[in-house]
Amino acid sequence: MKNILITGGSKGIGLECVKRFHKDGWSVITCSRNKKIWSENLKLFPELRNVDYVQMDVTDDGSLNKLFQHIGSKYGYLNAAINNASPRIISQGQFREITEDNLFSTLKSDFWSYVLCLQKELNLMDSGSCIVNVSSVNGLRPCPGAAMYSAAKHGLEGLTRSVALEAIQHGVRVNAVAPGVTWTPRWEERENSNPNIRREIETEIPIKRFAIESEIVNAIEWLCNPKSSYVVGHTLVVDGGLSLK
Repeated sequence: MKNILITGGSKGIGLECVKRFHKDGWSVITCSRNKKIWSENLKLFPELRNVDYVQMDVTDDGSLNKLFQHIGSKYGYLNAAINNASPRIISQGQFREITEDNLFSTLKSDFWSYVLCLQKELNLMDSGSCIVNVSSVNGLRPCPGAAMYSAAKHGLEGLTRSVALEAIQHGVRVNAVAPGVTWTPRWEERENSNPNIRREIETEIPIKRFAIESEIVNAIEWLCNPKSSYVVGHTLVVDGGLSLK
């Protein structure tokens, strides 16, 4: 059986990945900070009970080390990994007004945690394995009001391409997916304070709608499939044309 690690697998795109790869017969390891949310998922999707869930925070170095020690001792190797974990952005607003702590928090959660995960994953992989980093359309264009998040994702884009050239020498493919606006629990929370936000945002998207989670997972799944065996260091943009504007 093939082993896959999916970080941030308790909701949104991560949960959809867990469901998809579990259905496809992979042995799935996932993690998140909130075990209560995962327990609620098991009530809705009891078929996920044999998913190996670990409660942890990828920004905590000690917890991250324990996660990979667990994977190494229980499974011995990974065939694939999806680096997806991304908490609520706390560094939104005018850049000059954001506290240093909030800037650093976003840098650590949306870039540095990916750095560490990527390094540890590569050390558990042999030729034929693959990694997909979940980036963002905001890693490809400016994003005023979320400058630190955009900077972190731009960094992830550079990391993906550079590491891809190293990893392919060992037969491991590293790629990324850059979602546009995707209707996830994060947007549902924002809708509570602005009931019109979905309609307002959709007018700015060429395709005139949000992506649904499964559309992003379709791209991730393809990059983990032998059909993409010649794709290396690529960012697959799934944004309904938003980055073309």
